[in-house]
Amino acid sequence: MIRIKHFLVFFGLSFLLFSFSNCGSSQGSKGLSFESNPPFTISEIFSQKWVAGTQEGGSGINVHISFSELTEGVQIDQIYFRKKMIAAQQKPNMKSTYIGYFRNDMGRDVVMGDSPVKEATNTPPKDFPFDLKENEAVISYTMKGSMAYFRTSDIVEKPLIAYPSTKPKDID
Repeated sequence: MIRIKHFLVFFGLSFLLFSFSNCGSSQGSKGLSFESNPPFTISEIFSQKWVAGTQEGGSGINVHISFSELTEGVQIDQIYFRKKMIAAQQKPNMKSTYIGYFRNDMGRDVVMGDSPVKEATNTPPKDFPFDLKENEAVISYTMKGSMAYFRTSDIVEKPLIAYPSTKPKDID
């Protein structure tokens, strides 16, 4: 009877320890795999920083991706670039071009105070799922209901665009 009890305790502890050992890998944050043969061909990819003409306008960087071939049924979803992620937006007049508009944070509003309830409204920063170099990006896409990721490198950085400030309305 004592042997059975020891066996059950040993088996239960082993099962418990084994189940905890897989918790980190089940989240998939750094364990995502890349497709080596995606259902598209990129003809051009570049990034371009921009600054607005006014302080309130902000600044950012846009990533432009043009495809020479894009298999029917493939939906381009997200662009991951320089520790940020944004939804890819298709250019209306150019169906084979997608842009990611990455806006620089202009000082996140963080609620600090006496009330833990108010501080709970702060959203914690999300972990970036990829280790990328400055000239690399990841494109996530959906094909036949399945999500996949493609890493691309050698992104050319074009010169900065500095938008001019507009003339105030009350001055002629």
